[in-house]
Amino acid sequence: RNRSREESYFKIFSVTNMLILINVIMFVITALLSKNIFISDDNVLRILGSKNNELIREGQYYRFLTCMFLHGGLVHIACNMYSLYVVGPLVEKVYGRFKLILIYFISGITGSIFSFLFSPYDSIGASAAIFGLLGALLIFSIKIKKTAGKSFFMNIIAVIFLNIFMGITMPGIDNFAHMGGLLSGSILSLALWS
Repeated sequence: RNRSREESYFKIFSVTNMLILINVIMFVITALLSKNIFISDDNVLRILGSKNNELIREGQYYRFLTCMFLHGGLVHIACNMYSLYVVGPLVEKVYGRFKLILIYFISGITGSIFSFLFSPYDSIGASAAIFGLLGALLIFSIKIKKTAGKSFFMNIIAVIFLNIFMGITMPGIDNFAHMGGLLSGSILSLALWS
């Protein structure tokens, strides 16, 4: 009984759930200030900390972090939080809570830096951090390919390529941030693998 209670407590207060909660709280604040749940106001996003190259050049480096917790509307946050809900627990199980936090935040910030370096547009969203988690799962799937077979590896590759394809074909998606997050998550997970 105690063990099952501990397990359910761990699931409720998992790092993944806490990250989802922070993102949702920030979205509620954004929606209230924007007075619109479907489309976030650009000025509100800028006030709350979107990635804006001009303001970063002026010294507002915190935007590399804050933009990770902002979303452009209901569809944007729903897609990202569903992805995090699916991918996060698996990374948390494989790498542990502390390493998940490291991979998530460093990948997200690296994605923001890539966006700053290669894209002039404002940028928001958790997807760079989520791509970092996908990168971590990619490395894990390569490590276990011999013992667990190729199916898990192929599934991760398919998810990554599907997301890259969507990023290329759909407007308003920051592919540079995604690439930065994926690269960072892959390299970090190799370094953190134990």
